[in-house]
Amino acid sequence: MCGSRRFAPGCGVIAEPRTVRWTDHALAKVDHLVIARADVEQVVLDDHHTRRANTGAADWLVRSGRLVVAYNHPDQVDDMAALIVTLWRRA
Repeated sequence: MCGSRRFAPGCGVIAEPRTVRWTDHALAKVDHLVIARADVEQVVLDDHHTRRANTGAADWLVRSGRLVVAYNHPDQVDDMAALIVTLWRRA
């Protein structure tokens, strides 16, 4: 069984994301961290193939340098979109 999420890791995610959507929390975090939204979106789109399953609120984690992005893909609204849930900088 794939759990309670509509698209959980290992449950038939079939395509790479083509667009990115943001939660309100993620928008607040990106502004607080003073990171360009386009840079975060590019990490998700370019590095999706290197993602790791996440045990937290989002399905996936992707890293680029010190930046970590937690996101869902497919987003429940759009199967071709990734939904950024949160992000942070590693120490």
